Amino acid sequence: MIETPVLLFDLGFVILAGTVFAFLAKILKQPVIVGYIVAGIVLGPIGFQLIRDYANIGVLSELGIAFLLFAIGMQIDFSKLWKFKKTIILGGLAQIGITACVVAIIMQFFGSGFIESVYIGFIMAFSSTAIVVKILSDARRLNSLEAKLVIGYALVQDIVAVIVLPLLANPETILRFNMLGFFLFGIFALFALAFVFSKKIFPKIMEFSAKSSELFYLATISSCFLFMFIANSLGFSIAVGAFIGGLALAKVSFSSEALSRIEHIRDLFATVFFVSLGLQLSLSFFSPQSLVFFPIMLAIVFILNPVILYFITLYSGFGKKIAWFVGLSLAQASEFSFILARQGFSGGQISEALYNTAIWVILISMIATPYLINSSEKVSGFFQKLFRNIEKRNPFYERKLKKFTELPSAGELKNHIVIAGGGVFGSGIANALRDSAKIIVVDHDPEVLETLNSKKISAVYASKTNDEIWEKICLENAKAFVITMPDANLAIKLVKKAKKMNPRLAVFARAHYFKDALELYNAKADFVVMPVVLGGNTCLEAIQNYLETGKIQEPALREEFMRVLKEKAEEEQQQH
Repeated sequence: MIETPVLLFDLGFVILAGTVFAFLAKILKQPVIVGYIVAGIVLGPIGFQLIRDYANIGVLSELGIAFLLFAIGMQIDFSKLWKFKKTIILGGLAQIGITACVVAIIMQFFGSGFIESVYIGFIMAFSSTAIVVKILSDARRLNSLEAKLVIGYALVQDIVAVIVLPLLANPETILRFNMLGFFLFGIFALFALAFVFSKKIFPKIMEFSAKSSELFYLATISSCFLFMFIANSLGFSIAVGAFIGGLALAKVSFSSEALSRIEHIRDLFATVFFVSLGLQLSLSFFSPQSLVFFPIMLAIVFILNPVILYFITLYSGFGKKIAWFVGLSLAQASEFSFILARQGFSGGQISEALYNTAIWVILISMIATPYLINSSEKVSGFFQKLFRNIEKRNPFYERKLKKFTELPSAGELKNHIVIAGGGVFGSGIANALRDSAKIIVVDHDPEVLETLNSKKISAVYASKTNDEIWEKICLENAKAFVITMPDANLAIKLVKKAKKMNPRLAVFARAHYFKDALELYNAKADFVVMPVVLGGNTCLEAIQNYLETGKIQEPALREEFMRVLKEKAEEEQQQH
């Protein structure tokens, strides 16, 4: 009888359990990451104890972190973040320093050693770039102003983590000149190699390999492993190497295609990583020492860090709503927190009780992140109402938003056209109609706003659920409202809001799916275009026809059209 390797069964259990609980999470409309972590708990020592060899799964989870960080590095565009450099660099360093110092002082007060206290301080100071990037990407907010700040802070934390990891592994490095010199050389060599590869080597390799789909895929994966090997040979973790390798590929012209090619292997290893986090939870957490530190660590992650980032962002001039969004988005521990905890535990620098406590806190904070991000608007609104009588609006706190929130006077906003979404489709419509009427574009991407303003088209910033902006742009006096944003749920909400404010307002929208088109019509949209069916110019023609004649162009045989639309929507739902 052939003996099946233990690793094969263990990996199979991890993937099967991850898949089952991901399905359950989707059915219950919960974040998939919650399903993965619960799957690990079920498989682990708290559950059915089906995993036999944690060491092998630990190696695979390290690869999971590495691929996650590699993909994140590839998505980082420093040029888009550089305009906020003062806020994110100084603010990010201030938050790390304050949190690490506060936690270290508290830990030492309760009897922990200096190195252990410093470890816990940094574990609690870092936030998860991988989770916030995924959540913001899924919510189509990755290019928004608030997302750029969140990613900027998280990136500063990641770079500090890259430096802190090897220093904490060998604290004597700081005291020995030769070891410190080697460490600084290693950091410099890694980033210098990344720069050289980004400018001279990767562009040629990726351009040549792009001729073959298989070769292109292998070249992308090899780039990740290459920097893992280099980092490991210089004494850094493979996760650090993968992250820097991703940064090196980020500016290559084929980076978007490369990222799409590794999505599946990244998702596979990410599943293993999140399931492995659940696997590491044990009942030894319930020790006297753990029960003392657990609420303290939770308070640091869920209260101290968000409050620090809130005040830093607020005093930087980005307003209260964005400040709350940034603070709540980063109210979780990081992948680097996990790496730090495991490094400290395996090196005997952190006790088992504190290690288990840190893992519980990391997990709980990661699970809570989607809910905190989704509730940021409610939290902001709650505090605004709470302090409404004692706190007046201060322009100082919104000075960075001023150029993105300036609008024509209320007297000028009559018979104007409002466009929600300034992407390629929205900007195209704005440019085509600019001579026909006053145009107001609403978007959340500061680069889009700056581009439109430079063309003398009024463009104003609004977060995804900012209700105030729709009062300021006077929809009740507008002639037409054009919704071009890809988020169908938000588009439907805006149609209902616009029709409530002005029942006679002509509302034009676009949809990617028949189901969304049907729901937009049910919400009383006057004209819905599906670019995949009719093409984008159809919407522009309908708007121009309305401006010239004052009449909405009805679809031919409207009843038949709506019947077919319903049939297509039902077919679409069955396919999904």
